Amino acid sequence: MQSRNCSDTAPAAETEGLPFDVAQLQAWLEPLAEAAQVECDGMSRLVSHLLHKNGIQHIVAGGMLVDMQRLQDPEVSTEESCGVTHWWLELGFGYIVDFRARMWMGPEAQHGVFIPAGGRFEYRTERRGQFNSLPEPILDLMAGVCVGDWSPFMPTEALERK
Repeated sequence: MQSRNCSDTAPAAETEGLPFDVAQLQAWLEPLAEAAQVECDGMSRLVSHLLHKNGIQHIVAGGMLVDMQRLQDPEVSTEESCGVTHWWLELGFGYIVDFRARMWMGPEAQHGVFIPAGGRFEYRTERRGQFNSLPEPILDLMAGVCVGDWSPFMPTEALERK
């Protein structure tokens, strides 16, 4: 099992290694995160579909998201009461895509596309792989928006090269 601490996000300038700006990727995905009334597994599935459709390599990860601050509380008796089973995506170069940590951990939790920077929350990876694909009409129902018509991801650098 691998662990990653996080409470802050990496600055947008720290996109070394990825062929696009993570701030642009987050801005592209944020409307979906706001519209879709799904939990972490559903959100990870929706985002994974869009990333695949746009040729962005990633891995689906599942495991525990643990509140390390709560874990240090003497009133808390077990590690299980400090964490939740959770799903997120890994882009490589240390980047995570997670738009649902706040659903379980509150507003202090990280959100969006980021490099875990150490701190209060820790991702404990138990499994990695890919989701089986679902037809876009089912994803549309899950998202409450037409995922099939989602605009392509066009990072600024790609537009400038055209």
